[in-house]
Order: sequence, then structure tokens, then C-alpha cells
Amino acid sequence: MSRAYGQAFGQAFGKIILLGEHAVVHGHPALAGAIDRGVRLTATPGPLRLRIAAWGIDVRAGDDHPVARALADVAAAIPGAPQASLDGDADVPAAAGLGSSAATSVAVARALAPDATVDEIIAYAGAGERCFHGNPSGVDVELAARGGLGLYRRGAGLTPVDAPPIRVVVGLSGEPRATATMVARVTAALEAEPGETKARLAMLGLAAAAGARAIVAGDAYALGSLIGDAHRTLADLGLSTPLLDAMCDDAVAAGALGAKLTGGGGGGAVIALAPGCEEAVIDAWRARGMVGFACLVGARP
Repeated sequence: MSRAYGQAFGQAFGKIILLGEHAVVHGHPALAGAIDRGVRLTATPGPLRLRIAAWGIDVRAGDDHPVARALADVAAAIPGAPQASLDGDADVPAAAGLGSSAATSVAVARALAPDATVDEIIAYAGAGERCFHGNPSGVDVELAARGGLGLYRRGAGLTPVDAPPIRVVVGLSGEPRATATMVARVTAALEAEPGETKARLAMLGLAAAAGARAIVAGDAYALGSLIGDAHRTLADLGLSTPLLDAMCDDAVAAGALGAKLTGGGGGGAVIALAPGCEEAVIDAWRARGMVGFACLVGARP
């Protein structure tokens, strides 16, 4: 699949949260960026239907399937949305914490409303994200639609970080994610140990802001240190797993400057900042039976 997303019809980016996941749910900033992988769709007249070959998705509005419900909700949010069959492909992994649902919702919105503004697309796609995640922070849809890299704060939106894209390595654990369960775990920790949990969430938010400064300064070592520290904080919150911990250790042993889980935790993916040794990190994960790939974070249309 071509990665010239700016030329695609019905296109959207995946995303990576570099720092600040979970903290962003509680009012702190998250540092996140669009990746040079995503979803691309084309539309032809016909009943409202969505097919994405890479994920084995083939649903019609009205089917008892979460993607079908999201498709219907996005279409319902668009005034005068046409009936259309949407066909395409994806090169962002599904269900890995890399923004696949938001990319799908944004690509659907763009395919059904090609003349809409970016702000309108974000509003339309939000209906699909709520179908998938209930009460999402909004960062995934913002990045899927706008691209780029920025600090996101719930209620305030995305503040762009003026820096070139950075290269990271992504490792897929293959463990199913349970984002709602992980969010509930943090909520329970806030009730049981409010002082300690609030301090940890604040640390993650401060790391996101410091990470943005490190990227602007081109300080990979500082960013790597922040990434490694953030993983330990997330693990202290009960959001990691033995496999995610092992994959982070593998990455550092292979030369990465830092590695951490990304997204909700409890499974999904890890990321590593590994300039000059990306292939060594991927090989280390491959030896464990995991799949990895390198990508740019901060991709733009």
C-alpha cells in the first residue's frame, strides 16, 4: 500500500503515544504522533459497506459487529452522507494500540464527506471512536486526521511540536489488549492509593512535556531515558505484562536508548527508540517470536 497518504481518497494515519498514556485521561498532556502507516479507502455507489482486506473486515451498516456499528455512526453524523461501498486496505496493525480504530473512522468520514474540513472530519469520526471506546480522549482522531506530532491535552486539543518526524521501532506482543480494563485499573488505584497514583500520573504528564522539549532539541538520549522511565511508571501502575517487560528489556539489550509499552497496556505493542540499531531490536523480538517494524512518528499529509 502506498504511503503517499496526502494523495489518497479517504485516508488516515495510525498513531503512537510516545509518552503520557493514561495520564492524558486524567488531565495531563500526552506526547503523540501520527505514523507513516494507516488506512486508505475508496468509495463507489452502493449500500453502506466497509471492506478492509488486511484485517479481513467486510461489514455492512446494520451488521452485529463493532466496525459495522462504527460505520453506521460515522455515516449518521454526516449531514446527507451518501450510500457508498468503501473498499481499501491498511498497513497499520489492528487492535495493537496504534490508532487503527480512529484511522478507520477518519478514513470512512473522508470517503463519505470528501469536501468536509478537517475539524468536521474529526467531529464525524468521533462518533465512530465513541462506538469503539466509549469515552476516548480524542488524541487518536486528531492525529489520524491532521498528522504531525504534538502535545495533546483533553479539552484543549493538540498543540503541534515543531520538529521533524522521529524514527522508532514497534514490537507487537500478540497479547490481546483490554484498554477498558486498564483504564479501570488506574481508576481503582486512584481510589485505593490516591496520593501515590496521582503522583505517578503527574510524572507521566511531566515526561510528555519534557519529551517534546527533547525532540525539539534533537536530544535522543534524553528522550530515550524518559521513555524507559515512563515504562517503569506504567508498570508500577499495573499496566504492563511480563511479555511487554521482556520485550522492552530485549530492545535495550540490543542497543535501544529506551523502550516502553504504548497505548492502554495489558498487551498490544511496545516502542523503542533505537537510532542506528533498529534491525538489531527487531531481530531480538523476532527471536522471541514477535513481529516488529520501524516507522516514522510525526508523519504529515
